Order: sequence, then structure tokens, then C-alpha cells
Amino acid sequence: MNLDLHYLMSTERYVLDMESFQMKNEAYYPLEWTFYGAANPTMLLTWDANRDLIRVRFEQYAVFLGTQEEHGMKEDGLWNEHPIVKLSASRLMSFASERMSIDRVNRNRGALSHYVIRTIEQEFHVLAYEDPTVENLGKVGDTGVRVEIVEEVE
Repeated sequence: MNLDLHYLMSTERYVLDMESFQMKNEAYYPLEWTFYGAANPTMLLTWDANRDLIRVRFEQYAVFLGTQEEHGMKEDGLWNEHPIVKLSASRLMSFASERMSIDRVNRNRGALSHYVIRTIEQEFHVLAYEDPTVENLGKVGDTGVRVEIVEEVE
């Protein structure tokens, strides 16, 4: 299969390491990852204070497919040096179309795309109608802990 790749993070050789993943019960962003990111993998392994904190969010109609290994599939040609790519066609999309009837759900939203998020340890696969929001939240800092200040308590 000839793969049509579009790079969502233009940084080549940038490595992600997952900090957290949530399947939220929210109206707009049900899939959200937080990653540590760096151009040098050693920065991730040593908890370097200069590594970045990256948030990736997918819109409400996105479908988390997990990893290809979970589906017993191998797809050549997916490896690349970009951490997040978008494919217009893939074996995993064909599999999901046949087994999950994704081509009949939310047709009015447009065409689904296959997104691959490559981390230092594994790849995650998502089907979505819209590109994810990718935000660089800045440097982690020397403590390795990100502090969030909440003004009001619910």
C-alpha cells in the first residue's frame, strides 16, 4: 500500500515519551496525551529540566485504536522521523472500516484520517476527522514536576 503521509509535528528526530493518557468524558476533547519531548532521547531518560512538555488533544469523534500489535497487524512504511503523522489510507484504517463500520458513522463530518503518534517505547493509533491540537506547554523545569495553580475549587 502506498502511504500518503502528512507531518503534524514538523520537527524531525524529535522524541516523545508519554507522561499521561486520558480518555475524558468531555464534550470536545475526549482523547488527551501529555508527553515529554526532546530532540535528544537522553534528555528524556535523565529527566533533563530542559525537556519540553507537549499536550496532544483529539476532538470528540476520534477513535482510539491502541497499537497495531493489539490488532495483530504489521504495516510496513509507517516508521519515520516525525513524532506525529497523518495518513489518508492505511491497513489499520481498512481493518477498522471492515470490522467497526467506521465509514458509516458520522459521514457528515468528512473523511477520517489515521494518526500515528510515535513515542520512545511504542506507537499509538487514532482515527479522527480533524487534526489534533498539539501544544508545547514549555520546559518542565528542574523538579520534574509540573505545578498547576487552580484559582477556584469546585
